Amino acid sequence: MKNTITKSDWLAAQQCLGMAWYAFRADPSPPDDAERFRMEQGQEVGSLARKRYPDGVLVPPGAIERAAGITRRCIADGVNTIFEAAFDAAPFVTRADILKRSNGGWHVVEVKSSFSDTSSIADLVDDLAYTVMVVQRSGLPIVQASLLLLSREYRFGDGPDRLFDVIDKTHEVLERAAEFDAVAISHATALFDEAPPSPKLASICRECAVFGDQCLGAGLTHTVLEIPSLHYKKLQQLAAQGIVDIAQFPDDLKLNDRQQRAVKSSVSGQMVVETALGEALEVINWPCYYLDFETVNSVLPLYMGQGCHQQVLTQFSIHHWDRIGGELHHTEFLADATRDCQRDLAETLIRDLGQHGSIIVYTSFEKTRITALQGLFPDLAQPLQSILNRLVDLHPIIADHVYHPDFRGSFSIKKVLPALVSDLSYEGLPIRDGEMAVTQFARMARGEIVGDDIETTRRQLLEYCKVDTLAMVRLHEKLLELASSTHRVVGGASN
Repeated sequence: MKNTITKSDWLAAQQCLGMAWYAFRADPSPPDDAERFRMEQGQEVGSLARKRYPDGVLVPPGAIERAAGITRRCIADGVNTIFEAAFDAAPFVTRADILKRSNGGWHVVEVKSSFSDTSSIADLVDDLAYTVMVVQRSGLPIVQASLLLLSREYRFGDGPDRLFDVIDKTHEVLERAAEFDAVAISHATALFDEAPPSPKLASICRECAVFGDQCLGAGLTHTVLEIPSLHYKKLQQLAAQGIVDIAQFPDDLKLNDRQQRAVKSSVSGQMVVETALGEALEVINWPCYYLDFETVNSVLPLYMGQGCHQQVLTQFSIHHWDRIGGELHHTEFLADATRDCQRDLAETLIRDLGQHGSIIVYTSFEKTRITALQGLFPDLAQPLQSILNRLVDLHPIIADHVYHPDFRGSFSIKKVLPALVSDLSYEGLPIRDGEMAVTQFARMARGEIVGDDIETTRRQLLEYCKVDTLAMVRLHEKLLELASSTHRVVGGASN
């Protein structure tokens, strides 16, 4: 177990002390490539932020005790601006992105890869408030606290002076830091205690790594967290009554049809299929095209004219056939990572989707991206609108008519596919989820994948996207099969 409390430990404790207690003792797992890419982008943004302060001195990485000693010497030597200043106010440790002398005290600046108008500003204030609390506990007076966030006006090729907006949050941060300081000892005591804190059911339990095997969900086949879109107030009511097992869900707590279906299926252990499924599927017209997009987005823009976090269409896969049981055809597109190929993609998409028949997608993502293409290329707006008019989304059809216990409250294709079509899987694919696809394409665009590895990566991207559309084909087949059943409830083993 660790002997210091870091910012991530503290912020986890604000969400749930129990979750933080278990994480505090868990062996760290190495980051996957997508996580490493996010960290690298954060480091790149941090490096650019430091260019705003040419007089700054960087405290090198390393053990917190040594880094804190270097920081103290910088302060004593009159250094005006310190990067990655380290503080050890046992048991709390932190590093300040930028620490600058100001008005007889110090100005703490936290650099983040979020936009300055982010809706998550409260979370960023908490992040900065922890740093301020530890710095204050180390004896340094803090007179100002700011966030250095990304500007929506920044475009590819602009200098770092245009990349950031400075958001002063001194009042909120100092107030929040005082609140943190008031509970610092009690939280630290709880984290270091030999026994975990008493758990309490909350929304954050959905994200907890130990909920199902070491905490409230241990030993339960299904929990109330699997009820789709359950309002937090109802979750609070259940928590107050000590109800975690979905089988104990009270009859007097109202649920919508989708939620009732989930409870019924989970308690019975059987898949529920509504009789209206067949009618819902009648909106699909043959021939059928099954469409999936992939995009790339990175903190810093990849192509001329684009801004931070801008989503760029890079790839599509289309399966199509004229009838169930007919010959299945496939077309695909993958951009050249060295340039913005969205015009080429749009024109190829219009050609490959033909003029007639339904275009089946899963969720509204494709609709959103096609609408964005209309804004980029007004001369293609009409044929792109024709595509939009033909879209049929399988996601709400499944969510409104089918529930399998293995969905576990989610209608994502990664949950629905193995439950309904058990012989098709993403397992074994080198790229098996959207984050991995984004990361690999971005690495190509940034020149981090070179030589023969480019062709290998392109092949893997095409393979992944092809499985996405094949999954929709198989789901469509399964839904038609279920719709033809005369039973309202189909045994889970029948799939």
